[in-house]
Amino acid sequence: MSKSFRLASLALMLLATGSAPATDTLRLEFDHVWIMVSPSAPERAALERVGFQISPNINHHEGQGTASITIEFENAFLELMWPDSTVSVAPGLGRAAEKFRQRMLWRTSGWCPIGIGFRRTTQTYDTWPFPTWSVTAPWLPEGSAIEMLTPRDDTRSPSLFISPRALADVGEQAARAALYHHPIGVRRVTAVRLVSPKTYEPIEPLTYLEKLHVIGVEQGKEWLVELTFDGSERKKSRDLRPDLPLVIRY
Repeated sequence: MSKSFRLASLALMLLATGSAPATDTLRLEFDHVWIMVSPSAPERAALERVGFQISPNINHHEGQGTASITIEFENAFLELMWPDSTVSVAPGLGRAAEKFRQRMLWRTSGWCPIGIGFRRTTQTYDTWPFPTWSVTAPWLPEGSAIEMLTPRDDTRSPSLFISPRALADVGEQAARAALYHHPIGVRRVTAVRLVSPKTYEPIEPLTYLEKLHVIGVEQGKEWLVELTFDGSERKKSRDLRPDLPLVIRY
């Protein structure tokens, strides 16, 4: 049997069993996660207690009506975001501002308080097998937009989106992370898992992202995001509930 024939046979076997490498996974990777919190983020204390160093800078999303603080890692960041009455809401973005308010009130509104952003790893802009839409705002770099994967009228799902290239440079992210030293000792986010209530029916974009292996998805009691750092080399975990719908593994 020739070498070329053996390789062709192997390729057919992989396709038949569904084990072929997903080339799509090379085009997308996790960028950051945000959690909607109370104004000025008093929930930050829970992160500080477990050993995270929080950036002292407050980010104002002009036109969007929100503000946030971040915890920086070598390849990603965690963001606590809240509606801020001192930050402007641009014409046409009032609906977006209201969505953020409803996400902040997730315990009573039923909305998901979690947003998960991804970044492209190639220069191509591939299309998706489902409808998407774009959001622009004054705080974004000129000419850029956030590509939204969650349907515009969805009031139950997490916010799933693709960050603009101008905000998702891995070199710049590593440089920001170098300014901080987390007492807990973590460096890189190596896995992300989203837990949804059992009554939630996953939307197509979420199922698609799970198939790309850029995020794990499972059902549980309530909305929760799990971040694994450094491959969970120390086999430890911390549950930040009820302050935050967050579990960390490291």
